[in-house]
Amino acid sequence: MENTEMLTETTKEISDYELERGKPMPSFIHGITQIRIGSALSRLDDFVVGSEITLDLKPRVTPDILIFRKRKVNFQRDEKRVSEMPLTAIEILSGTQGMENFDEKLPRYFEAGVQSVWLVQPFIKTIAVFLPNEEPRVFTKGELNDPATGISLNLDEIFKS
Repeated sequence: MENTEMLTETTKEISDYELERGKPMPSFIHGITQIRIGSALSRLDDFVVGSEITLDLKPRVTPDILIFRKRKVNFQRDEKRVSEMPLTAIEILSGTQGMENFDEKLPRYFEAGVQSVWLVQPFIKTIAVFLPNEEPRVFTKGELNDPATGISLNLDEIFKS
């Protein structure tokens, strides 16, 4: 009886998370990858980097990491959904996520004005950079270069064991 209650409570928790963010609950590797990428990007002076910010699109979408043009952050005025589109949206796949939602999100991002989208696949240590109307650029080692923003990122640091 207690196990059934625990399972129901766990299912409810996952369902609430999925409902709010429109994606499965992240895994351990997902979380580690997200913080490593976010930390590396936060060192860049020309951008503001955020995590789990819901964009004001229909239907709503909440990328794992977002890169915005540099701007002042007003800590006295919060936004539940932002209408200013990021320069880059970063999606990190975890073991519980498939590609089915990504191919639906990609054109929506570009139509809204996002300049590049990164698809991070930690289990194969790969980041693909998508630009509008171009083939993706796939990076597995060394430096990732995003031509839309000029950002370079050392993948060896992101995916170190």
